[in-house]
Amino acid sequence: MTFWLKTLALIAVAIYLIVGFLQFLGSVKATALLFVGALFFAYMISPLVRRLNDRLPLVAAILIVYVGIAVVGAAVLQLLVPPLTADTQAAMQSVPTLVSHYNGVLQDPNNAIFRWLPTDERGYLATLPAQIGTWVQTNALGTASKTLTVVLSTFSVLATVVVVPVLAAYMLLDAENIKAGFLGLVPAKHQAKAERIIADLDQVVGGFIRGQLIDGSILGAMLTIMLLLMHVPYALLIGVVSGALNFIPYAGALIAFVPAFLLAWTYHGFTNALIVGALIIVIHQIDGNFVAPRVLKENVGLSPFWIVISILGFSELFGLPGTFLAVPVAAMIRVLRENLLPTAPARAVTVPATTAAPLEETPSPRRSRRAGS
Repeated sequence: MTFWLKTLALIAVAIYLIVGFLQFLGSVKATALLFVGALFFAYMISPLVRRLNDRLPLVAAILIVYVGIAVVGAAVLQLLVPPLTADTQAAMQSVPTLVSHYNGVLQDPNNAIFRWLPTDERGYLATLPAQIGTWVQTNALGTASKTLTVVLSTFSVLATVVVVPVLAAYMLLDAENIKAGFLGLVPAKHQAKAERIIADLDQVVGGFIRGQLIDGSILGAMLTIMLLLMHVPYALLIGVVSGALNFIPYAGALIAFVPAFLLAWTYHGFTNALIVGALIIVIHQIDGNFVAPRVLKENVGLSPFWIVISILGFSELFGLPGTFLAVPVAAMIRVLRENLLPTAPARAVTVPATTAAPLEETPSPRRSRRAGS
């Protein structure tokens, strides 16, 4: 009972501090975004920097990594941005065609799937494609346009290309000094434990960021190749978006499944759509059972239940940024709980043990005394 009370108290205090910190960051959004972006970028490149630092000075290692990232990034942008832009524009232009197609499917009296439904329900279903098409054109297109405008603005490009890497470089250069300064605030007898907690937090956050980046890239590549082979339109756009949103459980799968299934049905028939849907499920099973466990290496250490709960709670509190930060923050709370609270007693200790023999066969104390006398 005491263990769980301490656990709940620690969780409550951690949530209170996190909410206060995020509210403070909300008042300085531009600086906060730059700081978080630099922190994630520093975690992303830290393994390469550390490996090069074994043979080169730290400044030289950082410069070499930055040059490599610049070359690879320029090549990737040159390859991906033009087809992604073309796919996005074509997808938005095809929305009226898709709406008209599925209106006809739902209103067709000979349709084998929907003809058994009552007339009123079929009439309501027939209005759904138009509603979804209007929502996509007004919300998704508007959001994409605003995001593209912000991303391509001069200040944003300058901040992303210059400020974030510079801040990340300073974080890498001062990492040991920051760690030493923090440990100096801790009493000497607790410094070893504090250093262990810092190492665990570093492993959790770094493992999550790098693991999600690698896993999302692999998943996006597999989906894109499969959709291209199945001749599904906008394969690159679906694969990139699904891989980018893979850090949200089930979001990447739904974003890949729904449009790919509908597009395959529209352009190649229902049988092709069933095959595409089955292949998407197979790819996600391969990713969930083979790729993700090996890439993430179980650094997060959270069950699916707590991952979903943390994402729902943080998305409700902080929107899309909260959705992205939910899993690493929850994993950090797990590390603090494991290091600062006593270990929960095992079930074998809390549950009374069974007797070795049935009670009627167990000799009573009175019988034992008689036998002894």
